[in-house]
Amino acid sequence: MIGTSNAGEQQGGSSSVIPPRALRARRALLALACIGAVGCGEETTGRDVPDDVDVRAGATAIVAIVNPVVNTPHTTGVPVELGDERDGIDVTATPGDSDVTSDGIAVVGAPAGGIELDVAGAPLSHTIQAEGDVVDAPVAFSGSAAAFFDNTPIRYAVGEASGAIFLDPTAPMAEVEAHLAEDDRIVVLRPGTYTGNITITGKGTLLYGEGFLDRAVVFDGSITVAGEAVRLRGLTITGDLVSRGNNFGISFSLVRGDVSITGNSGAFVRNVFCGEMVVPSSNATLLDNHGVTPLDDLPPIVCD
Repeated sequence: MIGTSNAGEQQGGSSSVIPPRALRARRALLALACIGAVGCGEETTGRDVPDDVDVRAGATAIVAIVNPVVNTPHTTGVPVELGDERDGIDVTATPGDSDVTSDGIAVVGAPAGGIELDVAGAPLSHTIQAEGDVVDAPVAFSGSAAAFFDNTPIRYAVGEASGAIFLDPTAPMAEVEAHLAEDDRIVVLRPGTYTGNITITGKGTLLYGEGFLDRAVVFDGSITVAGEAVRLRGLTITGDLVSRGNNFGISFSLVRGDVSITGNSGAFVRNVFCGEMVVPSSNATLLDNHGVTPLDDLPPIVCD
Protein backbone atom coordinates (compact mmCIF):
# COMPACT_ATOMS: atom_id res chain seq x y z
CA MET A 1 0.00 0.00 0.00
CA ILE A 2 3.08 2.21 -0.09
CA GLY A 3 5.28 3.41 -2.89
CA THR A 4 3.76 2.66 -6.27
CA SER A 5 1.50 -0.10 -4.97
CA ASN A 6 -2.25 0.32 -5.28
CA ALA A 7 -4.72 1.30 -2.60
CA GLY A 8 -7.17 -0.87 -4.54
CA GLU A 9 -7.25 -1.19 -8.31
CA GLN A 10 -8.90 1.53 -10.36
CA GLN A 11 -10.20 1.22 -13.91
CA GLY A 12 -10.91 4.83 -14.77
CA GLY A 13 -13.45 7.43 -13.64
CA SER A 14 -14.02 11.14 -13.87
CA SER A 15 -12.08 14.04 -12.39
CA SER A 16 -13.61 16.81 -10.32
CA VAL A 17 -12.24 20.32 -10.38
CA ILE A 18 -9.34 21.19 -8.08
CA PRO A 19 -10.17 24.43 -6.22
CA PRO A 20 -8.53 27.75 -7.18
CA ARG A 21 -4.96 28.09 -5.98
CA ALA A 22 -5.28 31.19 -3.84
CA LEU A 23 -8.39 30.03 -1.97
CA ARG A 24 -6.95 26.57 -1.44
CA ALA A 25 -3.68 28.00 -0.14
CA ARG A 26 -5.48 30.17 2.41
CA ARG A 27 -7.60 27.28 3.63
CA ALA A 28 -4.60 24.95 3.69
CA LEU A 29 -2.63 27.39 5.80
CA LEU A 30 -5.42 27.58 8.38
CA ALA A 31 -6.48 23.96 8.39
CA LEU A 32 -3.00 22.45 8.27
CA ALA A 33 -2.16 24.37 11.43
CA CYS A 34 -4.21 21.67 13.13
CA ILE A 35 -1.80 19.07 11.78
CA GLY A 36 1.32 21.18 11.82
CA ALA A 37 3.42 23.07 14.30
CA VAL A 38 0.80 25.44 15.69
CA GLY A 39 -2.65 25.06 17.19
CA CYS A 40 -6.06 25.40 15.70
CA GLY A 41 -9.28 26.73 17.04
CA GLU A 42 -12.72 25.45 16.17
CA GLU A 43 -13.32 21.73 15.79
CA THR A 44 -14.72 20.69 12.41
CA THR A 45 -16.56 17.63 13.68
CA GLY A 46 -19.75 16.70 11.92
CA ARG A 47 -19.94 19.43 9.28
CA ASP A 48 -19.82 19.18 5.53
CA VAL A 49 -16.74 20.23 3.60
CA PRO A 50 -17.51 22.94 1.01
CA ASP A 51 -16.87 22.13 -2.63
CA ASP A 52 -13.95 24.59 -2.75
CA VAL A 53 -11.95 22.82 -0.02
CA ASP A 54 -9.50 19.96 -0.16
CA VAL A 55 -9.38 17.05 -2.60
CA ARG A 56 -12.67 15.21 -2.80
CA ALA A 57 -12.62 11.55 -3.78
CA GLY A 58 -12.96 11.55 -7.55
CA ALA A 59 -10.48 14.38 -8.12
CA THR A 60 -7.11 13.47 -9.59
CA ALA A 61 -4.39 15.26 -7.66
CA ILE A 62 -0.92 15.23 -6.16
CA VAL A 63 -0.42 16.46 -2.60
CA ALA A 64 3.22 17.55 -2.46
CA ILE A 65 4.82 17.75 1.01
CA VAL A 66 8.00 19.74 0.48
CA ASN A 67 10.99 19.24 2.81
CA PRO A 68 9.14 17.38 5.56
CA VAL A 69 10.79 17.04 8.95
CA VAL A 70 12.43 13.61 9.20
CA ASN A 71 11.39 11.88 12.42
CA THR A 72 14.08 10.08 14.42
CA PRO A 73 12.67 6.54 13.87
CA HIS A 74 12.85 7.04 10.08
CA THR A 75 15.06 4.26 8.66
CA THR A 76 14.60 4.30 4.87
CA GLY A 77 17.16 6.96 4.06
CA VAL A 78 17.04 10.68 3.39
CA PRO A 79 17.58 12.15 -0.10
CA VAL A 80 20.65 14.36 -0.37
CA GLU A 81 18.37 17.03 -1.87
CA LEU A 82 16.61 17.66 1.49
CA GLY A 83 16.59 21.34 2.43
CA ASP A 84 14.94 23.73 4.89
CA GLU A 85 12.75 25.86 2.64
CA ARG A 86 9.05 24.97 2.87
CA ASP A 87 6.81 27.96 2.18
CA GLY A 88 6.16 29.93 -0.99
CA ILE A 89 7.53 27.22 -3.29
CA ASP A 90 5.93 26.91 -6.72
CA VAL A 91 4.83 23.36 -7.57
CA THR A 92 3.53 22.66 -11.08
CA ALA A 93 2.32 19.47 -12.73
CA THR A 94 2.78 19.25 -16.50
CA PRO A 95 0.23 18.48 -17.75
CA GLY A 96 -1.87 19.80 -14.88
CA ASP A 97 -2.09 22.90 -12.72
CA SER A 98 0.05 24.62 -10.11
CA ASP A 99 0.03 25.70 -6.47
CA VAL A 100 2.31 27.46 -3.99
CA THR A 101 3.25 25.69 -0.76
CA SER A 102 1.71 26.77 2.55
CA ASP A 103 3.22 25.04 5.59
CA GLY A 104 5.04 22.78 3.14
CA ILE A 105 1.89 21.65 1.29
CA ALA A 106 0.88 22.19 -2.33
CA VAL A 107 -2.10 20.52 -3.99
CA VAL A 108 -2.02 20.25 -7.79
CA GLY A 109 -4.47 18.68 -10.18
CA ALA A 110 -3.15 16.47 -12.96
CA PRO A 111 -4.53 13.91 -15.43
CA ALA A 112 -3.78 10.21 -15.42
CA GLY A 113 -0.57 9.21 -17.17
CA GLY A 114 2.99 10.44 -17.11
CA ILE A 115 3.57 13.90 -15.66
CA GLU A 116 6.46 16.11 -14.69
CA LEU A 117 6.20 17.61 -11.23
CA ASP A 118 8.23 20.81 -11.22
CA VAL A 119 9.30 22.04 -7.77
CA ALA A 120 10.58 25.59 -8.25
CA GLY A 121 12.44 24.53 -11.39
CA ALA A 122 13.53 21.09 -10.17
CA PRO A 123 11.75 18.37 -12.21
CA LEU A 124 10.45 15.03 -10.95
CA SER A 125 8.81 12.39 -13.11
CA HIS A 126 5.78 10.44 -11.90
CA THR A 127 3.00 8.37 -13.43
CA ILE A 128 -0.55 8.76 -12.14
CA GLN A 129 -2.05 5.35 -12.74
CA ALA A 130 -5.74 6.24 -13.10
CA GLU A 131 -8.22 9.08 -13.07
CA GLY A 132 -9.45 9.72 -9.54
CA ASP A 133 -6.13 8.86 -7.88
CA VAL A 134 -4.89 11.04 -5.04
CA VAL A 135 -1.14 10.84 -4.49
CA ASP A 136 0.78 11.92 -1.39
CA ALA A 137 4.27 12.90 -2.50
CA PRO A 138 6.87 13.89 0.14
CA VAL A 139 9.59 15.79 -1.74
CA ALA A 140 13.12 16.69 -0.70
CA PHE A 141 14.12 20.00 -2.32
CA SER A 142 17.58 21.60 -2.10
CA GLY A 143 16.73 24.77 -4.01
CA SER A 144 18.07 23.38 -7.28
CA ALA A 145 17.20 19.65 -7.22
CA ALA A 146 14.36 17.49 -5.91
CA ALA A 147 13.77 13.84 -5.05
CA PHE A 148 11.04 11.62 -3.62
CA PHE A 149 11.54 9.77 -0.34
CA ASP A 150 11.64 5.96 -0.24
CA ASN A 151 8.25 4.24 0.18
CA THR A 152 6.63 7.20 -1.56
CA PRO A 153 4.75 8.58 -3.50
CA ILE A 154 1.69 6.94 -1.93
CA ARG A 155 -1.25 6.20 -4.18
CA TYR A 156 -4.92 6.25 -3.13
CA ALA A 157 -7.24 4.88 -5.82
CA VAL A 158 -10.37 6.56 -4.50
CA GLY A 159 -12.24 7.48 -7.67
CA GLU A 160 -15.77 6.12 -7.98
CA ALA A 161 -14.66 3.76 -10.75
CA SER A 162 -12.18 2.11 -8.39
CA GLY A 163 -14.87 -0.01 -6.77
CA ALA A 164 -14.57 1.97 -3.54
CA ILE A 165 -17.36 1.90 -1.00
CA PHE A 166 -18.57 5.41 -0.09
CA LEU A 167 -20.14 5.76 3.35
CA ASP A 168 -21.56 8.63 5.39
CA PRO A 169 -22.00 8.93 9.17
CA THR A 170 -25.41 7.21 9.04
CA ALA A 171 -23.66 3.92 8.22
CA PRO A 172 -23.54 1.51 11.19
CA MET A 173 -20.02 0.78 12.39
CA ALA A 174 -20.72 -2.92 11.84
CA GLU A 175 -21.09 -2.12 8.13
CA VAL A 176 -17.81 -0.20 8.05
CA GLU A 177 -16.05 -3.09 9.78
CA ALA A 178 -17.62 -5.68 7.46
CA HIS A 179 -16.31 -3.91 4.36
CA LEU A 180 -12.83 -3.69 5.90
CA ALA A 181 -12.81 -7.44 6.48
CA GLU A 182 -12.48 -7.86 2.68
CA ASP A 183 -9.01 -7.90 1.13
CA ASP A 184 -8.05 -4.92 -1.06
CA ARG A 185 -11.23 -3.05 -0.15
CA ILE A 186 -11.32 0.77 -0.36
CA VAL A 187 -13.70 2.55 2.02
CA VAL A 188 -14.17 6.32 1.65
CA LEU A 189 -15.79 8.13 4.57
CA ARG A 190 -17.76 11.29 3.85
CA PRO A 191 -17.32 14.20 6.33
CA GLY A 192 -18.87 13.75 9.77
CA THR A 193 -18.54 11.75 12.97
CA TYR A 194 -18.47 7.94 13.08
CA THR A 195 -18.97 6.46 16.56
CA GLY A 196 -17.68 3.08 17.72
CA ASN A 197 -14.64 0.80 17.66
CA ILE A 198 -13.59 -1.33 14.69
CA THR A 199 -11.07 -4.05 13.86
CA ILE A 200 -9.69 -4.15 10.32
CA THR A 201 -8.96 -7.74 9.32
CA GLY A 202 -8.64 -7.45 5.54
CA LYS A 203 -5.30 -7.21 3.75
CA GLY A 204 -4.41 -4.31 1.48
CA THR A 205 -7.37 -2.24 2.65
CA LEU A 206 -7.68 1.54 2.69
CA LEU A 207 -9.81 3.66 5.03
CA TYR A 208 -9.87 7.16 3.55
CA GLY A 209 -11.45 10.26 5.07
CA GLU A 210 -12.53 13.09 2.80
CA GLY A 211 -11.74 16.67 3.81
CA PHE A 212 -8.27 15.97 5.24
CA LEU A 213 -7.27 19.64 5.36
CA ASP A 214 -10.23 20.38 7.62
CA ARG A 215 -10.04 17.13 9.62
CA ALA A 216 -13.64 16.63 8.54
CA VAL A 217 -13.89 12.88 9.31
CA VAL A 218 -13.90 12.12 13.05
CA PHE A 219 -13.71 8.51 14.18
CA ASP A 220 -15.05 8.59 17.75
CA GLY A 221 -13.55 5.32 18.96
CA SER A 222 -10.50 3.11 18.59
CA ILE A 223 -9.13 1.27 15.55
CA THR A 224 -7.33 -2.09 15.67
CA VAL A 225 -5.58 -3.27 12.50
CA ALA A 226 -5.00 -7.02 12.22
CA GLY A 227 -4.45 -7.28 8.45
CA GLU A 228 -1.29 -6.44 6.53
CA ALA A 229 -0.68 -3.56 4.10
CA VAL A 230 -3.53 -1.52 5.58
CA ARG A 231 -3.52 2.25 5.15
CA LEU A 232 -5.45 5.04 6.87
CA ARG A 233 -5.67 8.64 5.66
CA GLY A 234 -7.47 11.77 6.75
CA LEU A 235 -8.94 10.59 10.06
CA THR A 236 -9.27 12.10 13.52
CA ILE A 237 -9.28 9.10 15.88
CA THR A 238 -10.40 9.96 19.41
CA GLY A 239 -9.34 6.61 20.90
CA ASP A 240 -6.33 4.33 20.44
CA LEU A 241 -4.75 2.97 17.28
CA VAL A 242 -3.16 -0.49 17.27
CA SER A 243 -1.65 -2.24 14.24
CA ARG A 244 0.00 -5.68 14.27
CA GLY A 245 0.49 -6.26 10.54
CA ASN A 246 3.45 -5.35 8.34
CA ASN A 247 3.39 -2.45 5.86
CA PHE A 248 0.83 -0.43 7.80
CA GLY A 249 0.66 3.26 7.01
CA ILE A 250 -1.16 6.41 8.07
CA SER A 251 -1.16 9.95 6.69
CA PHE A 252 -2.80 13.31 7.44
CA SER A 253 -4.44 11.94 10.57
CA LEU A 254 -4.76 12.84 14.24
CA VAL A 255 -4.80 10.18 16.97
CA ARG A 256 -5.75 11.46 20.42
CA GLY A 257 -5.17 8.13 22.18
CA ASP A 258 -2.12 5.86 22.26
CA VAL A 259 -0.54 4.40 19.13
CA SER A 260 1.14 0.98 18.95
CA ILE A 261 2.50 -0.13 15.56
CA THR A 262 4.34 -3.43 15.99
CA GLY A 263 4.69 -4.59 12.37
CA ASN A 264 7.63 -3.76 10.12
CA SER A 265 7.87 -1.23 7.28
CA GLY A 266 5.26 1.34 6.36
CA ALA A 267 4.96 5.05 5.67
CA PHE A 268 3.77 7.60 8.25
CA VAL A 269 3.32 11.11 6.87
CA ARG A 270 2.01 14.34 8.38
CA ASN A 271 0.22 12.99 11.46
CA VAL A 272 -0.32 14.17 15.02
CA PHE A 273 0.07 11.47 17.69
CA CYS A 274 -1.15 12.83 21.03
CA GLY A 275 -0.50 9.82 23.28
CA GLU A 276 2.21 7.23 23.76
CA MET A 277 3.73 6.19 20.44
CA VAL A 278 5.35 2.92 19.33
CA VAL A 279 6.49 2.81 15.70
CA PRO A 280 8.25 0.24 13.48
CA SER A 281 11.99 -0.10 13.92
CA SER A 282 12.86 -1.33 10.43
CA ASN A 283 12.20 -0.06 6.91
CA ALA A 284 9.93 2.70 8.20
CA THR A 285 9.34 6.09 6.57
CA LEU A 286 8.30 8.73 9.13
CA LEU A 287 7.96 12.33 7.98
CA ASP A 288 6.35 15.41 9.55
CA ASN A 289 4.77 13.49 12.44
CA HIS A 290 4.09 15.47 15.62
CA GLY A 291 4.47 13.49 18.81
CA VAL A 292 7.53 11.74 17.34
CA THR A 293 11.06 13.12 17.88
CA PRO A 294 12.16 15.74 16.94
CA LEU A 295 8.59 17.12 16.74
CA ASP A 296 7.86 16.34 20.39
CA ASP A 297 5.88 19.51 21.05
CA LEU A 298 2.21 18.76 20.37
CA PRO A 299 -0.12 21.30 18.80
CA PRO A 300 -2.33 22.90 21.45
CA ILE A 301 -6.08 22.32 21.47
CA VAL A 302 -6.07 19.27 19.20
CA CYS A 303 -4.45 17.09 21.85
CA ASP A 304 -6.22 18.61 24.89
